[in-house]
Amino acid sequence: MMPSLQAQLIRMHEANQFEPFITHIRFPKYKNLQPNTRIDFKHPITVLVGANGTNKSSILRALYGVPDYSNLGMLWFSTSIDPIEEGDGERNCFIYGHFNQEAKRVTEVLKIRIKKDNDPDYWEPSRPYAKYGMEMVPRAGERQPGAGKTRWNPIKKAMTYVDFRASLSAFDKFFYYGELKDKNASQKGKKDFIRTRAPHLKRAADDGLTTFSYRKNERIVNGENKLLNKNELEAVSSILGREYSEIRLIRHRFYNADGYTARMRTADFSYTEAFAGSGEFSIVKLVSTVMKCEPCSLILLDEPEVSLHPGAQERLMTFLGEQAKNHKHQIVISTHSPALLRSLPPQAIKVLAMDSATGQIGVIRQEALPEEAFFHLGEPVGDKTRVVVEDRLAKAIVEKSLRTLGRATFGLFDITFYPGGCKTLWSFYIPIFAAENRDNIVVFLDGDQKPKDEDQFPNPDEIAQADDNNLADIILRATGVNVNFPVDGTAGNGNAQQRIDAQRRFIGWAKSRVGFMPGTTPEQFVWDKAPDAAKQGVDGKNYKEKFSKLTRKELGLADFEEVGADAILHTQKRLLSMIDDNDRDLADLRDVLYGFLQ
Repeated sequence: MMPSLQAQLIRMHEANQFEPFITHIRFPKYKNLQPNTRIDFKHPITVLVGANGTNKSSILRALYGVPDYSNLGMLWFSTSIDPIEEGDGERNCFIYGHFNQEAKRVTEVLKIRIKKDNDPDYWEPSRPYAKYGMEMVPRAGERQPGAGKTRWNPIKKAMTYVDFRASLSAFDKFFYYGELKDKNASQKGKKDFIRTRAPHLKRAADDGLTTFSYRKNERIVNGENKLLNKNELEAVSSILGREYSEIRLIRHRFYNADGYTARMRTADFSYTEAFAGSGEFSIVKLVSTVMKCEPCSLILLDEPEVSLHPGAQERLMTFLGEQAKNHKHQIVISTHSPALLRSLPPQAIKVLAMDSATGQIGVIRQEALPEEAFFHLGEPVGDKTRVVVEDRLAKAIVEKSLRTLGRATFGLFDITFYPGGCKTLWSFYIPIFAAENRDNIVVFLDGDQKPKDEDQFPNPDEIAQADDNNLADIILRATGVNVNFPVDGTAGNGNAQQRIDAQRRFIGWAKSRVGFMPGTTPEQFVWDKAPDAAKQGVDGKNYKEKFSKLTRKELGLADFEEVGADAILHTQKRLLSMIDDNDRDLADLRDVLYGFLQ
C-alpha cells in the first residue's frame, strides 16, 4: 500500500494545488542527452535515478535555468579545456512546459544558449521554433492571452538549488581545502589559525551578533546568524534521530572564506561541525534552506543522501513530502540512493541510462517502480513477484509478454510452472498461498479454466455470516474442486471457525491473485496467432497434435517415430516468437502482471 503522505500528494496534484507547476522539460540539444529527451513531471516530488555519468545533475541544472532571472551559464560554461560544442547548426537549448493561466492550457518556453554582451554562455528565452514542435505565437492580430509579442509567458516561480557535494561547512572549507597566506599551510598551521579565530566566532554565536568587525573586515556575511526555530529544530531532530535543544547557523568569514558554521546543543554537549559528521551539518543546512523557501517554490536537490545513513535518508524524504504538502513546493532530486525511492509512486521516479551503441543518455522509464530503479542502481532486488502457471509453454508466453518492459522490470518476476495442472493448484498450492497471505505470488491458469461468470469469486467481506455453511459450495462452483482445509480437531469434529476463516481467506486471495492466460490453451493461443506460413500446411482439430505433426515435419521424422516434449516446445517457442509483441492479448496480460507489482 502506498504511504498515505504520497497518496495525499497525488490527490493534491490531481486537483492542481501545486500551480504554478513545471509539467515537463525536453531537450532538442543539450549536453550528452539523446536529442529530444523529455521528462514529464506528474508528482510534486520527482527523483532522477541512474548510474554515474547519466546527466542527472545536468538536468537538475537545466531546471535551475527555468526561471527568467536564472542563467544556466552560471553553472555550465565553456572554457578552452572544456569547450561547449554547438555543431550541426544547433545550439544547446531546452524547452519547458507549464499551465499558462491566461492561455488556459499548457504552453512551452524555449531557453537557448547565446552570446550576449561578450558572455558566450548566456541563456535567453527565445521565440518558439516550429522545428521543435512548439506552438507558435501568432504575429498578426490581437496579442494572444498568456503571450508577449513573440513568445509565451514564462513560469513565475521561486527557485532554490542545493548541491550537497559542494555544501561544505566553514571548517571543512578551510581545514581541508583552504590555504594560509604567508604562513605555514600545514595542518598544524591551520589548527593554530582556527584556535586564534575560534574565540571571535564563539562570541558571535553566544551573543547572536549580526555584525562583527575583525582586522578591519566584516566577518558576518549578510547578517546571517540565526537560531533554528522550533519547527526547524524538530525537523532536524527527527531526520537525524537525535534530540537537539538548540542549533545556531552562522554565515561568516572568520576562516577567510565565505562559509557556514552550525553550532548544535544537546542535553549533554555543545559542538560545531568541526566535531559533527558532514551529514549532520548538511541536514541542518538543508532544513534551514527548505523551510525558508517561498510557497510554491521549485526546490532542486543534488544528491541529498551524501553522508546520511539509510534511516536518515528515509526520514529526509518524509520531511520533504511534508514540506511539499504544506507549502505546495515542486521538488526535484538527483540521487543514487535506493532509500530515497522506497516510498515514492512510479510517476515520481525517472530512470536514466546510457545507450551503449551511441554513448548518449536517455530516459528509459518515465514511470518506474522503486525496484526497477534499484536494478539500474545495481541494488539487489528483494523478493520477486512469482508468477505460477500450468506448463512450460504458458511460462514462455508470460515471458514474451513481459520482455518488452525491459531487463529491469523483467527481472522483478520469477515465472515458474507447477506440475499437476489446474486441480493440483486449486486443491494444494493455492490454499497454502492463501493461508500464508502470500502477496508476492500470482497464479495464471489456462484460459479454458476461466468461468463464464467473470466475477468468479464474490468479495468475502460481502458474504453474510449466515452463508458461512455455503462457503464450500461457493469454492466448488468457482474452482470445480472440493478443496480441503486442514483445521485443528479430529476429522469429524474439526474447528468450524478455523475452517470458515480459511475458506474466506482462500476466496479473498483467489479473487485478487488468480488470473487466466489468453486463449483457451497455450497451444491454441500460439497456433492461432502465428503466421500461417510458419505452420507449413499442417492442419487438424487438436492443437497438441498439430504441434506434434509440425515438429516431425521440421525434423524430417516419420509418423511412426516418437517426437520428444523438448522438441515440441522448441517448435512452439519458434512460432511464439513470430507473434507481434504488441498483440492485444499479450499487451493485456503484460498490463495485468505489471499491475501486480504496484
